[in-house]
Amino acid sequence: MSPPAGPPRVGFLGRLGAGNLGNDASLEVVLGLVRARRPDAVLDAMCSGPEVVRERYDLPTVELHRALRGPTPWRVLAGLVVDAVRVGRWVRRHDVVLVPGMGTLESTLQERAWQMPWTLLVMAVSGRLWRTRVALVGVGAGAVPERAQRWMFVTAARLVAYRSFRDERSRDEMQRMGLRTHDGVLPDVVLALPVPPHPPARPRSVGLGVMAWSGSNGERALAERLHAAYVAEMERVLELLLERGYDVSVLVGDADDVPVAQDLVSGAGSERVRLVVPTTPDELVEAVSAVEVVVAARYHNVVGALRCATPVVALCYAPKHRDLMALMGVEGLCHELRGLDAERLVDHVDEVHRDREGVRAHLEQRLEELAPTFEQHFDEVAARLLDAPAEVPA
Repeated sequence: MSPPAGPPRVGFLGRLGAGNLGNDASLEVVLGLVRARRPDAVLDAMCSGPEVVRERYDLPTVELHRALRGPTPWRVLAGLVVDAVRVGRWVRRHDVVLVPGMGTLESTLQERAWQMPWTLLVMAVSGRLWRTRVALVGVGAGAVPERAQRWMFVTAARLVAYRSFRDERSRDEMQRMGLRTHDGVLPDVVLALPVPPHPPARPRSVGLGVMAWSGSNGERALAERLHAAYVAEMERVLELLLERGYDVSVLVGDADDVPVAQDLVSGAGSERVRLVVPTTPDELVEAVSAVEVVVAARYHNVVGALRCATPVVALCYAPKHRDLMALMGVEGLCHELRGLDAERLVDHVDEVHRDREGVRAHLEQRLEELAPTFEQHFDEVAARLLDAPAEVPA
């Protein structure tokens, strides 16, 4: 396929504008790369929050999943067919379709095969059928125990024109699941998010990032028990932080997390606890920059803190957290979310707080070292997808 004669028609696809700030931050970075390198490109998006993306990023949008699902198998099947037709028609109208970062090929949170796995498969098949260059740019992947989802993810990844992964584990997991790939590895694209200067953090302040966590796809039977244990331990963490003299901002990274955060704040009953609900990546950056230490489980709360060089203690529910922290040279600042020990965690927060300037300086240096990697990768994406035809991987 030859490069388009006129401006390239570029579409973005994903769970964008639906309340997940990490996904939206990924879009901001990749959208910025396209606008900087091809300002003539004609852009739009197929996303979960079309109104938000349209208003915030000045993009024409269409809804990602419009068809109704369930409660009967026939309704599910009808929905799959309707959405397949919609996605296929949308892909056909583009020269390039980009999936910007995110945990696109993961199964760490609860999701059904007929949701994003099916959409990604239809997108990739449509790209092959209509000769649209479809690309997964810096995406996350993980071991997928569900057979149907695993097949959809691997087949979709095999069919796209370009792939890169946000860490080596993601690439290795896709290889273990059957994808023949030696694609490039790019640190999470949110680490390239533009961040304006910000005022010094409030003295003796901690940002406590919470999420509506209830285990992974394979733990649905244990979901209520896991969630209850997690919330109880987070209540204890907040109690200990207050006892040790910290002011606490309870943060979220997704709209789904708000009820958990609200309950935590109201249960504390303290004026030194406040609820902070960022609704944009800029607001997330502001929130994690306003505190001296962040403690967070949601992956992109951790990434956001690292991007701002704010010392962060990661509560890990998947290997991607430890890979990210190791990349930034702070792998010692990790705790497992399952079986979390509140006293041990807050002791560790005290240690990090005492050495916060040293940790911040280290993170700033690491971010400077990574900057050329992003520029090189973004140049490759532009050359392979926006300016010249890409070779479709085998």
